[in-house]
Amino acid sequence: MNYKVFISPIDNISVIAIMKAKDLFDFPTKRRKVGVVLNRNRSLLRRLRQQPKINMLADTSFTWLRNNGFDFNYHTHIEPLPNGKMAVMCYEEGYVLEVDGVSLLSPSSAALLS
Repeated sequence: MNYKVFISPIDNISVIAIMKAKDLFDFPTKRRKVGVVLNRNRSLLRRLRQQPKINMLADTSFTWLRNNGFDFNYHTHIEPLPNGKMAVMCYEEGYVLEVDGVSLLSPSSAALLS
């Protein structure tokens, strides 16, 4: 196995931390991959907003997003709405989970929450 040992003195006591060397160097790659997914999610939400026929129904919006590669596991933050629902945000774009799918936030609501 590829382990690296780090020794650092803390209060005259040597502390040994063993970590996989691979984990130390994979962090920037993983962060970049998350950024790619978040940017794709944001662009899909923007594209969906431009398609009013699909955007009208929550179930078709959900299906369209899923079929075009939207990853519902990635978002930047979640905001509560005045009506008690939760807005899932991907940067300045957002959606609300409904019983039958997802509804996009109006641009004015999204701007207030961001």
